[in-house]
Amino acid sequence: MKKLIYIFLILLTLCGCKEMGRIDFVDDQAGPPTSIEVKSVRNISGGAIITYKIPEDKNLLGVKAVYTRNGEVVETKGSLYVDTLRVEGFGSANEQEIELYSIGRNEKLSPPVSVKVSPLPPPIQVVKFEVEAGFGGVVLGIDENKTNADLSLVLMADTLGNGKYLDIQTFHTKSGKIKFSRRGLNVKPTKFGMYLRDRWNNVSDTIYRELTPIEEVRIPSDLFRNAALPTDYFITAENSTGYRLENLWLGPDASTGGDFYASSHGGPMPQWFTIDLGRKVTISRIQKWPREGYELYSSTAPRTFEVWGSENPNPDGSFDESWFLVGEFEQFKPSGYGEGREVGPVTDEDSDYWYNRTEFDVVPTENATDPYRPLTHIRIRITSTFQTYGTETDRSQVIIAQLAFWGQLAK
Repeated sequence: MKKLIYIFLILLTLCGCKEMGRIDFVDDQAGPPTSIEVKSVRNISGGAIITYKIPEDKNLLGVKAVYTRNGEVVETKGSLYVDTLRVEGFGSANEQEIELYSIGRNEKLSPPVSVKVSPLPPPIQVVKFEVEAGFGGVVLGIDENKTNADLSLVLMADTLGNGKYLDIQTFHTKSGKIKFSRRGLNVKPTKFGMYLRDRWNNVSDTIYRELTPIEEVRIPSDLFRNAALPTDYFITAENSTGYRLENLWLGPDASTGGDFYASSHGGPMPQWFTIDLGRKVTISRIQKWPREGYELYSSTAPRTFEVWGSENPNPDGSFDESWFLVGEFEQFKPSGYGEGREVGPVTDEDSDYWYNRTEFDVVPTENATDPYRPLTHIRIRITSTFQTYGTETDRSQVIIAQLAFWGQLAK
């Protein structure tokens, strides 16, 4: 009989240890929670951060701010585990009144606590932007966005010359500094407009410019060939013809057994190759495509490189006075690199730029004072890959899927 009692007690204990589902008791009869106490307000661009003391109230569920933005009453909520709320999206630096409520577990609200904030000028008012003529169209961009706000750059044009501006393209970015090109426009004087819009539909003043796009064509690749100068390095991976240099302009549809250029593993850095364009041209920009679905801001993809031009390169392959510098470039990353130039997190915008929009505009610089000189040969000198950048490593493979050159055919 005692054994049966012991067994019964053990089973009862085991059953009592079984985890039960969580049951939250909500007292519908309880009164509203205690109001919060505002401790400080820190004004930010287009908004404010409000810090408050969380009331000691067992009925408290959270806190919410209620305010008017663009004529609409909106709310921002926070849990009982944080002591700050961020209110944002104001399109001006005008004083704003915010009402703060404690929220009870029974959804009853405390009496409101009113606080006034004075937002700093919003991003649409402080971010510097411009639009100017470019090759094949116009170039628009942000020169300085210290707020890193999510902005849209809206380009308009009076294409019919009747004074009516129509939106022709919108670009989106959170980058602190970036340029976008709208190409394929007629080479004639045209009136353009541009303004910024944030994610709350606040808009900046519109700037207007009359601009004439500069003629630009894609340099035909039918006469391209590997110049194979003595100092060039174009030994392919595994010595395979499927990774040959010609893939850079034959394109991924070429039936060559491969669809990208890959130099040998552990090649010397820097390494360069020379392309004979077969005609005299000037260069305005360079497009680069990476190996599809591979090496996203990493590994053997070029990070920094130089472009040189020549009409009559020295046959010994040296970098002498027969060459001039077209430009020095680094792979752009819309979200930016870290303070130590590390790659850091890669955003969707970064990925889209990497695979679909990587371009390098040729512009005069201190080292490339006359980059638009006519040339017949282009030399690409890769100074670092993502694998070697910032390290003492001087060996690396280089992989590029395709290159295209834009500019003008010399007359």
